Amino acid sequence: MKVMPGLALIAALLLGVGACAHLTAGSPAAGRVVVSSTSVSTSSRAAATTIPTIPVVTRTVTAAPTTAPTLDFATIYKNEQSGVIRIETVSCTDSGVGTGFLLSPTLIATVDHVVADSAVVSLINGTQRTTGTVIGSDPSTDLALVRADQPIDGYQFHFSTGAANVGDPVAAIGFPIGGPITLTHGDISGLDRQITVNGRARTGLLETDTPLNPGNSGGPLLASDGSVVGLVDALATNANGIGFAIPAGQASAADRQWAATPTAQAPASCQNPLGPSQQPSIVPAPPPGSVSSAQLGGIVATFNLYFGGIDSGDYAAAYSALAPDQQSPGGEPGFEKGLHTSYDSNINIIGARIVDATTVDVDLTFNSLQTAANGPDGDTCDNWTLVFRMVQQDDGTWRMDGAQPYNGSTHTSC
Repeated sequence: MKVMPGLALIAALLLGVGACAHLTAGSPAAGRVVVSSTSVSTSSRAAATTIPTIPVVTRTVTAAPTTAPTLDFATIYKNEQSGVIRIETVSCTDSGVGTGFLLSPTLIATVDHVVADSAVVSLINGTQRTTGTVIGSDPSTDLALVRADQPIDGYQFHFSTGAANVGDPVAAIGFPIGGPITLTHGDISGLDRQITVNGRARTGLLETDTPLNPGNSGGPLLASDGSVVGLVDALATNANGIGFAIPAGQASAADRQWAATPTAQAPASCQNPLGPSQQPSIVPAPPPGSVSSAQLGGIVATFNLYFGGIDSGDYAAAYSALAPDQQSPGGEPGFEKGLHTSYDSNINIIGARIVDATTVDVDLTFNSLQTAANGPDGDTCDNWTLVFRMVQQDDGTWRMDGAQPYNGSTHTSC
């Protein structure tokens, strides 16, 4: 997280280690666990070719009623949460998890610090996952617009053109602390605020007491009619209940300009880009009675060592999880060379079978992000299902002794 005295931009940077790196035969990546057959992508990514107009809705401004209107943010959440997008990046600087929201099936509004210096931008909406390209950004206002490589289903948001007022109820939808999608609500507590972050002055911001956390950055701040009054941006770290949002007027103007005249930004290039660290998400679920709890516990520990090491840049730890016959002739440096842009998540064990007293085959699914140069068929995002052979060593630990396709296939493009 980029932290200035008293202020913080709030894309999530999570503690712990994470997921895994993809494995494929014929990949340019040296040192990967060997897959015995050629990986075949069964779907291709379709680039977006049309730039829809960004819709705007006008909020009706009327005289204040004698009693407060009945608010139903629960209904707004139910109707609109499908359009809130989780953004994960493989970045050269502060990798993390942030939020964006759909303006059209291929346009996602967010803030610049969520996607700045990214080698890969991943867009996740429930079970949908694709990559995206930044087509407009402005560090001075901290705004950005991303074009999805594949259309995304979900609610399409509208910017408000009505004036915001102190005391207006608002709600934020996002992924605080990189966790599940969450709704919080509060009020607008100030207008036309000025803050300084990373030496840049930002003006005209909305202030809100809505509870915000790292991971909410770029998400919509919603009025009681469901329109977007602002984009969640920064949080005062030296006070409770003070957050800031970029007003809809600023965001709408910038996004309209970028949608009309997009400028695709090239992925960042750096030596060791990393994905957002997060707690391991391996979910053991083998058939009952097939593998003992002790065996499974040791196997999961090895997956965490390997995949977590790759995601966190601890390649020595990841390399140590390989069986001796799987360690590359080039040693750890050769192993690292092929994996230094990889970030993987959503790892799940879907099956396990005993082969003999010291060998277990494990079926594993996961998602991978990587630069095109390191991906199969130039992919930057893939969904994998592989069968890993795990072999127990003399000291009782388990090591990865290769991988095979699952039911004849290895991966599909996101």
